[in-house]
Order: sequence, then structure tokens, then C-alpha cells
Amino acid sequence: MLRGQSLAGGPLLIVIGEALLVLCSLSYLVWWTITFRPSGRTPGGGGPFLAGAVLGGVGGLALLAVAIAALLPRASWLALGATVVGGVLVGALLVHVTSSVAHRQLTTELPLIIVWTTMQLAAGVTLRTAGVLAAPAASAWILATAVATLVGLACYLVFYRLAPAPAYWVGMVPLALDGVVAAVLAVIVTVARAPSL
Repeated sequence: MLRGQSLAGGPLLIVIGEALLVLCSLSYLVWWTITFRPSGRTPGGGGPFLAGAVLGGVGGLALLAVAIAALLPRASWLALGATVVGGVLVGALLVHVTSSVAHRQLTTELPLIIVWTTMQLAAGVTLRTAGVLAAPAASAWILATAVATLVGLACYLVFYRLAPAPAYWVGMVPLALDGVVAAVLAVIVTVARAPSL
């Protein structure tokens, strides 16, 4: 691992991208609480927060993509390609299984889960194969991403089977967890680039 080097270039872009994803989660969470509160909707009150979620999400994912491209000269094209293709294939399978087998109406949350997971795994694989993260840190990265993804999928599957009040709270769980995981991933990169004592 390239420990002791400054936080710059691709790793810095990933940290900023993860920070934007934290902002996305927080904004989305506030919008959700305002818009879907079981006691009644608050018309128009959540617009700025939804805009913040969209801008934070798009900006964060874009920075992750730029960071991955910046690290590619040292990272493994094969590992990255396998991760992206795997994400597309697993995503298509999830769309089919959840809609045809589990009879869950397809909504935007599932594509968001797939894109978020694929980008996070691609960033983790790139950081590992570029020598930025050691194996334990990369494993923690993948584990945190997997936990957030599985929780998000579970909440996605049960959401429409719940009464309004439980559904309201279940819908908030993946939003909060994704923000926490993005913050953890930013810390992992920052610590990996911290100077050795």
C-alpha cells in the first residue's frame, strides 16, 4: 500500500465523491421525512432537499468515475471490467427476480441500489489494484458496501407489504445506512493515505 503519500489525485477525488454521497443521503433523508411523514404530507416543503440529493448523488458518482479513470494507469483493467460487467449482469438479474418472482413493482430505488453498489465496488477494486488500499482495508470496503446493499434490497422488497407507518421508517433505513457507509469509505481512503508515524 502506498501509505505515507499525500491525499491527492484519484484518492482525493474518491474522498470528495464519498462526501457528496453523504450529502446526497442526508438530503434524501430530510426530503423523505418531510414528504412521506404518515401524519400527512407537507406540500412543496422538500423540494430543495430533493435537489440536494440529486446533485449530491450525481456529483458523487461522477467524481468516483473520474477518480477511477485517474487511477487506471496503475489499477487492473481486468478487475475493473469484471466488476462493472458483473454489476450490470447482477443488476439485470435482480430486476427480473424482484419483479417476476417476488412480484415487487419496479421503482427507481432498485436501479439506484445497483448503480451505487457497482460504483462503490469498482472504486474499491480500483483502489486495491492500484496499491492505494491494503487487503484488509479493501476487504472492509467490500464488506461495508455489501452490508448496505443487502439491507437496501431487503427494505426494497418489503416496503410495499408494510402499513404506511412501518414503511415510512423502513424506507429511511437504506438512506441513513448508505450515508454512514459512504462516510466510512471516505475515512478508509483518508487513513490509508495518512503519513506513517
